[in-house]
Amino acid sequence: MSWLLFVNIGLAQSTVTGNVTDEQGIPLPGATVIEVGTSNGTTTDFDGNFIISVEEGSEIQISYVGYANYTTSIQNDDVINISLELSNQLNEVVVTSFGIKKEAKSLGYSVASVAGDEISKRAEPDALRAMQGKMTGVVITGAGGAPGQSTKINIRGVSSLTGNTQPLFIVDGIPFDNSVNASQGAAQNTVFSNRAFDLDPNSIESINVLKGAAASALYGSRATNGVVVITTKAGSGGANKGLEVSYNSTLAITEISGIPDYQDTYTQGSNQVYNGGYIGNWGSPFPDKVDEINQRYGTNYEPIYSVYPDGTPYPNGTAANPVSNRFPGVFPDLMQDYTMPDGSVVSVSAPYEIKPNDIIGGFFNQGFTQDHSLSISSGGENTSLNAGFSQMNQDGIIPNQTASRSSLYTGGNSILDNGLILSGTINYVNTKQKSPTSGASAFNDYYGGGGGSIYSRLFYLPRNFDLNGLPWENPADGSNIFYRALDNPIWISNNNFYESDVNRVYGNISAAYDITDGINILVKGGVNTYHDARRNNVRSGGIANPDGYVSTVDVSNTEKDFTALISLDQDLTSSINLRGTFGFNANERKTTYRAVTGNQIISTGLNLTGATATQIVDGDLRRKRRIYGYFADISFGG
Repeated sequence: MSWLLFVNIGLAQSTVTGNVTDEQGIPLPGATVIEVGTSNGTTTDFDGNFIISVEEGSEIQISYVGYANYTTSIQNDDVINISLELSNQLNEVVVTSFGIKKEAKSLGYSVASVAGDEISKRAEPDALRAMQGKMTGVVITGAGGAPGQSTKINIRGVSSLTGNTQPLFIVDGIPFDNSVNASQGAAQNTVFSNRAFDLDPNSIESINVLKGAAASALYGSRATNGVVVITTKAGSGGANKGLEVSYNSTLAITEISGIPDYQDTYTQGSNQVYNGGYIGNWGSPFPDKVDEINQRYGTNYEPIYSVYPDGTPYPNGTAANPVSNRFPGVFPDLMQDYTMPDGSVVSVSAPYEIKPNDIIGGFFNQGFTQDHSLSISSGGENTSLNAGFSQMNQDGIIPNQTASRSSLYTGGNSILDNGLILSGTINYVNTKQKSPTSGASAFNDYYGGGGGSIYSRLFYLPRNFDLNGLPWENPADGSNIFYRALDNPIWISNNNFYESDVNRVYGNISAAYDITDGINILVKGGVNTYHDARRNNVRSGGIANPDGYVSTVDVSNTEKDFTALISLDQDLTSSINLRGTFGFNANERKTTYRAVTGNQIISTGLNLTGATATQIVDGDLRRKRRIYGYFADISFGG
């Protein structure tokens, strides 16, 4: 006998009716009404009415495009009338031209925005790269993975084939120079940094990108490619009451993204003959491939790669050491005594095992980025203060390739008893960069030489050459050691360096006053200045530059900016509103550039242009430009 027991448990159902409108009481047809956690839902009709059956105690959520979602619990209510509010996105206030704040919904052009916390979440020391993928129509491309290497930003595509396509940067209302100031071509150096790298992602409050001509019209021709408006925490002017201290730390690990697929069948040489001084890998097969190749193609290769002076072959699978063969006597441990048939003893290169070597994996390191930031904010009834410090250190995947940034900022505002609003910010940044000579490899192969770059032959060295196991420096004089007349990548990475040391100060002070209701006057002045001290130290004893040289480049850029604004916000009638901005701007830009090269280093290690045989001034420039302008922006609304 068997029994079947059925248990049926029923939950009380409630039929809910309601009406959904906007803040003015206008019905919202097509609004979604759904029971939270289920697929049970409906939509409002043309008059904003709805009806839905849900379980008692459940929640329903009402949503409509452009409006904030509304969620409520269902108890004994059977009628719910809801008035939805505009979403924060439409009510969002964005910073536009000259620091003017407007509601996003009132703009007649496109503005892309990203909050500072979205930038600082990414373990990315470059503020521009941290923006990547967060804004539509904004394309951000890094020049490479070296510490501090430049970043390119294009708004709505490339607008010029030959000219500058970079947007204008405005930081806390003051123009911010983002130049690269490259002092060498791509054949010698590809790791120059753009000056937006001076911006600490941890100190950014918000970023607004103004797209199109209408968005950037008030800045004139400088804003042809758009405007990136950045508000730092020092210039945000907002702080919670009381004291708030926050600490943020990030750690990122970087590795080389990929390497070519290498063949391990043929040794270096040409015409299927091994040659220990050759560049390419067209020699005879590796010892462990000899039998396979002979069987497959009917050839008669032998694992013989070198012979002694009397014609006797080296032991099978070995050849004359490629280093001692070119530099006999420099490395005694790589030499051996060999007895000739007549009984005489000669010194020859010791046998060197012919086998595939991991050239790339042993050269590149694992990179690290550490970022520590401390911020302090304090606010009262009529005052606020923000301050912070951060330290970023970055080690690249190439030996002795580093970057660092130390930044300090403070800012605040105060409302005086007479209604005058005073505010100001000051930021100091020190950015340092160091890298071995890193010219693009294509110049060495196809365009007439690249000045001794680590990339000259690194990615296609002979597979049997043990880059990381063989000597790379002459122990007697420190000169370059390699298997042929090229600079060894390891020697370059330990001796030839590009260095940059940037000190930057930027800040502003402003005063604002409400003359009457709806009429405001603002006066703001600021300065943005930096000095970039660059140095190239190329040691003597190399192949590309046998005598060595020292070159220095000093770049200074100072921009002063003054703006006076009168803002109007008046209701002309009950349905027409007038908003206007009238202003004056004075801007001065001053740039100095001086480059000196000292050739033929006299004393190794004394890397001064004065410690060279000859000095040449490569460039000496001074440039000043002043611009005065008046502008106006008027809009009518309901």
